[in-house]
Amino acid sequence: MRRIGMAVLGLALGTTPLVGQRSALREVRDRGSFGVNVVVAQPLGAFRRTGSVAPGLSGFAVVGGPMLGLRIDGSWMVYDSHYQGYGVSTTSQMGTLAIGPQVTLGQGPIRFYGFATAGGSLFWSNASYAGGCGCYQSNDFYLDGDFTTTTSAGTGVLIQVSRRRTSVAIDLGVRGVRHDRVKYVPTGGLSQNSDGTFSAQRVETPVELRIFQIGVSIGIR
Repeated sequence: MRRIGMAVLGLALGTTPLVGQRSALREVRDRGSFGVNVVVAQPLGAFRRTGSVAPGLSGFAVVGGPMLGLRIDGSWMVYDSHYQGYGVSTTSQMGTLAIGPQVTLGQGPIRFYGFATAGGSLFWSNASYAGGCGCYQSNDFYLDGDFTTTTSAGTGVLIQVSRRRTSVAIDLGVRGVRHDRVKYVPTGGLSQNSDGTFSAQRVETPVELRIFQIGVSIGIR
């Protein structure tokens, strides 16, 4: 009995470090991620006739388990920028904030994900007057804007490049986005009058986009 007791005690002591190691491995798993992407939007549908290719930036955060999480997305894009002359420029932009589920597959250096989000978006246009003092000062004036709702669905791949203290991955993805009917200034729709005021053409259509993105994703532990 004494030999059996010593053997059980030795087995318990021997497995304790293994249990600790497994616990440590569980502790370093990412509880989510955040990141930023450079995006380029291709116009689709009616927006193909009234908009143009829109570059911009997007940021995101995903919280939850390694497979199923909650994604929060924000993006900003410029779909028209025009220099009117005499230091005056006009810009038309769109911004979006949305939330929804994300599913991630795989635990290795390459992981695939898919998501769907819903939220709101703002389309607005503004004019910028450069200062006449020879410096870089400028004044911005809000000209037009309209809110609408938006939905999106996308997929992508994460390619891990570092996993030391924090996991870092290259994020490559594509998504389809639909903004419900919204009033906005189309490309080339802002013109300056002789008295310095602006005339704005407005259209009302749904805005559909195919957005390509590349950026970085950083794990949260």
